Amino acid sequence: MGVRHAPTHEALEAQQQKHWYDRLMMLCDGVFAIAITLQAADLQGPRAWTGDWASLRLGAQLDAYAMSFLVISIYWLAHRRFMAMIRVVDAPITVLTLIMLGLVALLPAATRLISGYAAYPQSQMIYGALVVAIGLALAAFWAYAALIAGVIYSEVSVAQRWFLLALIIFTPPFFLLLTFAIPHPAKGEVPLALAALFLIGWRMRIWVLRRLADPAPAPAPGG
Repeated sequence: MGVRHAPTHEALEAQQQKHWYDRLMMLCDGVFAIAITLQAADLQGPRAWTGDWASLRLGAQLDAYAMSFLVISIYWLAHRRFMAMIRVVDAPITVLTLIMLGLVALLPAATRLISGYAAYPQSQMIYGALVVAIGLALAAFWAYAALIAGVIYSEVSVAQRWFLLALIIFTPPFFLLLTFAIPHPAKGEVPLALAALFLIGWRMRIWVLRRLADPAPAPAPGG
């Protein structure tokens, strides 16, 4: 039998970093998945339902569910994209991620509030403030990782890092203002508007990031 050598310090550190990264991603996926599941679990039919479509009255609940499903999905996609560009997970990144997850876990309660009391402006304010707070927590996470700690892969240009930070700060309040500004929206109109804005913004983000990428170095003469 060959002699097994003890792993080097670099190998142990790399293994530890992979463990921290994997565990953090598992926690994030779990919280986002549970938040989406709780949205569906909160859907309830009316107690006085007589079996006809007119008295079912699930429109407000379905609207709130669809909107929160899109919000959670957008933030999950953004966090997954950021994590794919991070080389090292340290304590501040972990803490900022936990803060964001704590806010995401509040979304089911905020969804119940906005679906049950949609006529009150305060419910929209509370829901909107929570959505913006999640975006700010994610922005703090990215700002630390990309601009302070410098644990982002070098292939991500400085211009791309600043663009992604501005995008995660300004997109949530901009989307909310546009959707809440719809006067007397019909059933399903707000989630459809939010989905359309997301698809348009997604294509624009890809286009801008490609334009902001560092140009490939020119080949050396005779290379």
